[in-house]
Amino acid sequence: MSPKTDNARVVRDQLAVQHDVTTVKLEIHESRRQLDERAFYPAHDARKESAAYAKVHRHLCIDLDLPCLVCGVKHSTLNDERENPYGAKAMETHHHIIEWALANAVDTAHFNKTLRPNLAHRHPQDPTWGYETPFDDQKVKEWVDHSEHNLWVLCDIHHRHKFLGIHEISYPIWCPQDLLRPDFADYVQRQVMGDGNDNP
Repeated sequence: MSPKTDNARVVRDQLAVQHDVTTVKLEIHESRRQLDERAFYPAHDARKESAAYAKVHRHLCIDLDLPCLVCGVKHSTLNDERENPYGAKAMETHHHIIEWALANAVDTAHFNKTLRPNLAHRHPQDPTWGYETPFDDQKVKEWVDHSEHNLWVLCDIHHRHKFLGIHEISYPIWCPQDLLRPDFADYVQRQVMGDGNDNP
């Protein structure tokens, strides 16, 4: 094969790769919408960190050094740019089954009938919560704020950021963030945290 023919083949191969990249990029589109949400909460005290909550938060974020469910940053890696791609500043805990502000609205009988059996299956003979025995109202309230089974470790970005946080975007968009291809996740990150000038 002559060098000229070989060069032509290389150019054709590069054009094919470029076409694939362009096609993938063109397939990314943004659907922007405003969430019209009506959230109702029962009367409750102002939020203040209890000693029991501080203890479980510290256990999950510091002692166990658990990673953010989405980006994987940990308390121990917050200062490592390679391990902290979103620039998170803190590790936080998110009430993922029952939000703290809704604790006073929980029907204890319904909790015992539907949620407690699932918790007993997932955490059999748990020494702290004893899911095999029905909860009373007080125990439900304590569980909501003090159980590691109701708390997810998230970085501040994936907890509260306007376009990436679980408190800010719909669950179907938030949930698969940890499963996205790196090129797609990088594109999204540039759009919502960078200059946002990448046009597909």
